[in-house]
Amino acid sequence: MTEPPLLNRRFIRLQAVQRLYAFYVCKKANHAWALDQIRDYFVPDVFADPPIAKDQLDQEAQRAMAMFVNSIKSLSPFYTSLDLPSSRVGKVVAHVLASYQHELAKDVRRLEEGLQEAVTKINQACIRIWQLLVEWAHIANKQLERPESNQQYTPHVSMWLSHSYVLQHLQSDVELTKLVRQESVGWGEHLPLVVSWYDQLVKKGMAVQCRLAHPITPAQDQQLLRTLLENIILGEETIQSFFSDLDLQWSTHKRIVKRVVRQGLLQCVKGSTKGCGSSLPDLSACWEQERYFYTDLVRKTLQKDEELEGLIAEKSENWALDRIMLLDKTIIKLALCEMVHFPHIPTKVSINEYIDLSRTYSMPQSSQFVNGLLDAVAATLSAKGAGTEA
Repeated sequence: MTEPPLLNRRFIRLQAVQRLYAFYVCKKANHAWALDQIRDYFVPDVFADPPIAKDQLDQEAQRAMAMFVNSIKSLSPFYTSLDLPSSRVGKVVAHVLASYQHELAKDVRRLEEGLQEAVTKINQACIRIWQLLVEWAHIANKQLERPESNQQYTPHVSMWLSHSYVLQHLQSDVELTKLVRQESVGWGEHLPLVVSWYDQLVKKGMAVQCRLAHPITPAQDQQLLRTLLENIILGEETIQSFFSDLDLQWSTHKRIVKRVVRQGLLQCVKGSTKGCGSSLPDLSACWEQERYFYTDLVRKTLQKDEELEGLIAEKSENWALDRIMLLDKTIIKLALCEMVHFPHIPTKVSINEYIDLSRTYSMPQSSQFVNGLLDAVAATLSAKGAGTEA
């Protein structure tokens, strides 16, 4: 049976929504900053000789701001050349426009690299968790060597972690050691925290299960590791806070991390039974298709922004564009881009996916608005298709 992709299209679409929304917010802020810069250039200088009349400066400021606004309408994030007059107003606009375009280009690169950033964070979290299990196994070994220090809790937890069939293989996994070093995600700086989690959470949380499961079979070993992963590592608030501090999108990424970590542990078992080293899953090595879809989607949405704005205005009926929430508009633009420019994706799939995203991440009434608008565009596209066939 073929394994499902670690990154599914729903996750890719969510990343596109979140990061395109952030891009639009930054673009709006940069636009406001640019207008402020233009105003500052035309503030009266009391030390100028001869001084320039305030009325003249105000008029020039208004002309400069109008020229800037008209200029950026002709710009694309991917093309930056534009001819401007050589007057003082033109020079001010050219200077501010260059800064605005520089920031815009940086934001576009950040947007296009957004999925790569998410994949890197997910990979690092998975490696940290595998290595955390290894560290806890080391702690268990040391505590078994000093049984007098382990009187408060049942020794079954330490016994299990020390002799765990899966963890023994994980400890000797050369690939894991390489990944920890490569990503700089070892626990060396946080060993006191790791020991604290072990004493406060692992022993208390696993004591009963280990006692009931003793002696532990390979199947029980895997079940205990699953409980440790889901109930403690991905369940306890103190550990979750640690991962949240490292990754602002941890609540979104955690579900994928869980799948990848579990898959890695299973591959450790398969690798040991076959007598070969395990091959821990690495998202960065198997996401080429997803990366292409993400990049193509956000690029086309930016390139067709004016066209998509027109579609929204046409179908929103008596609902001014500036009254539509930015998050809803972002969701709608991505959905429309798929519907119009990705003909290989069924329209119904695109509509359903983005309605679900609006239902989950936007306001309660947003999904109805998104649904109605996308259905209206779908009907138009269907009618045009039927007309073309006829």
